Formats: sequence, C-alpha cells, structure tokens
Amino acid sequence: MPAIETPAAPAEAPKGPTIELIPLGQNLARVVLTISNQGSLARFQQELQTLGQHFGRIQQLNQRIQSALTTVERDALVKVAEAEVKDFNEKDAVFAKVWGFNIPAVANRQSTFINTALRLLAVVSEEEAAKARTDKNFKEEQLVIRGDRRLLQTAEIRGLDLVVQFDQFAKVLQARRDAVVQLNGLLQRATDSEEKTRIQTQLDQTLELLNKGNKEMVESVGYSITHNYEVEVLEAKFVILLNQEEVNQIQGLIANAQQQAAAAPVVEMPKLEKKSDKKN
Repeated sequence: MPAIETPAAPAEAPKGPTIELIPLGQNLARVVLTISNQGSLARFQQELQTLGQHFGRIQQLNQRIQSALTTVERDALVKVAEAEVKDFNEKDAVFAKVWGFNIPAVANRQSTFINTALRLLAVVSEEEAAKARTDKNFKEEQLVIRGDRRLLQTAEIRGLDLVVQFDQFAKVLQARRDAVVQLNGLLQRATDSEEKTRIQTQLDQTLELLNKGNKEMVESVGYSITHNYEVEVLEAKFVILLNQEEVNQIQGLIANAQQQAAAAPVVEMPKLEKKSDKKN
C-alpha cells in the first residue's frame, strides 16, 4: 500500500503583490507576513507552532510507513496518517485564509521573526510616576498599572534599523555593567598594589564608557540601566531566509531591470512656446 502523501509545498515561497527583502547579516530574508497587533502576533505564533508540529508528525509518519517491516504495521500507520492529513489540511486551509500562506510553504525553511517597532515601558516607583505626571507633555495613557507595578512608557522605536541599533546598544550597556561588577569583585580581592592600580584604571575607564552610553540612551529613548523594562512588540515581520539559488534569481532580476532602465530611451517633456500677450 502506498505511503500517505505529505501535503505538497509550493516550489517557491508564498508570493504576494510585492516582494519585501531584508538583509540579515550575510543572509537575505523575504518577508512573508507583517503583523502590527500584539494579540494577532501572539495568535499567529501559537498557530504557526501548533500547525508546524502537526506537519512534522505527518512527515514522521510517512517515514515510518516507508520503513514498515510488515503489511499489518504499514496499513495501521497509513490509517493513522490519513486521519492526520485530513485534520491538518482542514486546519491549514483556515490558517491560509487568515494569514495568507500555507504551513507546508515554510515548514522546512529557515524562518524567524524580526521586530520592527517596539514600545519601551520602564518599571517606576510611585514617586517617579507622580513626578512624570508633572511634565507638561505627560499623557495619562503613558502610565500603565499592571498589578502592583507601574510602567511608564518612555519611547516607541519604529523602523528595523533603529530597533537593531537599540538592541545592540542595550546589549553593549549590559556588557559594560557586567564588566563593572566583575572589576569591582577583582579589585576587592586583589592584594598586590600594582594589580589594584591596573584594575582600578580599567574600572574607571569602563565606568566612564557606561555612564556616557547610559546618558545617550536616556536622552534618546529614555532607557537607563538603573531601571527594569518591559518591551512590547508593536510590529514584527515573519521572514524566511533565502537559499543561494533564490538569491541568485533575485540578483538576476535586479540586474535585468537595471539593464532595461539603462537602455530605455530618454523622453523629454515637450516644451510649450510662450504666447505673447496680444494688445488691443
């Protein structure tokens, strides 16, 4: 008895009216979906994971069918696989109507989420919240109460480049703070005077860099290492990484478009003659 066929994946990634590409280090990624709602993002991630796992089970069943040693075992597995495929196809059809693509199109691809808009919320004390309210530009929706915690919105960061810069610099500040803690520990344990001097010099330099970087972050997005933060994702893109063949195809399309643009004749706008004013 033949194996159950896995739901067929398209030869190419799902296509839309426009193709949005994002460079990721040495790789190139294609945007499959952009989501600008936290609830929708959480729902999409859950459904993507659940159906992805379901699709994986079907693939494993097909492998077991292919390697079955007896007809009885094969028939039993085929029956299970048929039910799994039917259930998956029904759920995948609903998923595609909502999100615009089918799970098999991305199931065996390298994929990831890229945040392109963030909201920063600082955990503040009651006194800090009261002080924030005295600012003439303060809006009540900037202060969020969650249980016994007060969260003050300090900034919204929009755009992939700015989000990447923020993430990178936040990691740099964290690394500098960790280095300060380590150097303080080394300084307390040091017994040799020369070693103490060397460690103190490193500590002073690291503290200077930490304070400078922290000041810049406070001024730009209200982010400081003296506070804990919650980061809300306002927009995220689900992307698939392109393989070399796909990259070559895209580069070919770009090169052809550039050649056609260069070869196109230059058409100048017709010049209108200025009519002289008639005198009566």
